[in-house]
Amino acid sequence: MMCRMRRQTVTLKDVARAAQVSLSTASEALSGTGRMTEATREAVLRAAAALQYRPNAVARGLRTGLVQSIGLHHLHAGDRFASHYFREFVTGALEGSQAGDYDLTLLSSNPQVPRNRVPRVDGVIIADPIGDDLRAAELLASGLPVVAGEHPPPGMPAFPVVAADHEAALRRILDHALAQGITRPAFIGPDANSGWGVLLRGAFLAWCEENGLPGVTRESRFGNLDTAEHEAQVGELLTAEPSVDLLVMSSEPLALGALAALRDRGLVPCADILLACCGDGPMLSVTDPTITGVDMHPRALGRACAELLIRVIENEGETPERRTLLPAEIHWRRSTTRARDGHPAV
Repeated sequence: MMCRMRRQTVTLKDVARAAQVSLSTASEALSGTGRMTEATREAVLRAAAALQYRPNAVARGLRTGLVQSIGLHHLHAGDRFASHYFREFVTGALEGSQAGDYDLTLLSSNPQVPRNRVPRVDGVIIADPIGDDLRAAELLASGLPVVAGEHPPPGMPAFPVVAADHEAALRRILDHALAQGITRPAFIGPDANSGWGVLLRGAFLAWCEENGLPGVTRESRFGNLDTAEHEAQVGELLTAEPSVDLLVMSSEPLALGALAALRDRGLVPCADILLACCGDGPMLSVTDPTITGVDMHPRALGRACAELLIRVIENEGETPERRTLLPAEIHWRRSTTRARDGHPAV
């Protein structure tokens, strides 16, 4: 009678023996880390494939102390799913974590209530770090590796940042508007709690000074989705500064509020005032007029954050670049083209 032989589990030691390398070299080659020749790495990969080696996740966790999971923190994360930007960012972070065989954990994010424990993750992505976010501050003090998706505000500790190139995009929009003959530009964006808002405001004012124009600025609350509040704020600005002929805004809700404020005052976009947004969203391509916006490619941004964080986790001795800028794409639309003879440009 024939006995069915039980398949013996292939171990990392078997792979190392077949490739004629040490156990640590085999482990580093399979994880994509360590310093070795490409020939050595390829030899390990070939041996693992030939032996049908499957890494033991539990054993790896015991050996490395990793739980194979990264956290994602965002101020009021639950509410942010109404935002096209955040949904795309999360999708990209999930793609990046899956590519590294990590889970992605969305962390609870009440900014006013302290955490009662450090989350069981190997590192954290802080999306859009905000200065008065208590839980972001706790994560930064936890000792966990941290990567920021977008610029931190002044006063936060230094840590690796992945961000869109906002300044280059904003300057292109301002240069384009200057060629249309604008003389009184204005900017509305987040206050000093947002590093993104600080960067945009600084770039706007620097450009105005370089071009000899009196720039007007107003502050908004980061993440405010209330179009009615934005409408009121834009209305107050237009009342105080009636000569404004270019309005640059930080978000889609702000831009929608601005359109309503212009209608209330009988002002005609493109003819009386040009409009541009430092973000982008589905509504900006269907408004009348359509509004020029900056696509920060949040999916690519989220993926880049996850990939960088995993590299930091698995190569603790490696110091990543402090700031990685990804290209931001401008979607030019009618709102930044001056109307001729009282008719909006097409």
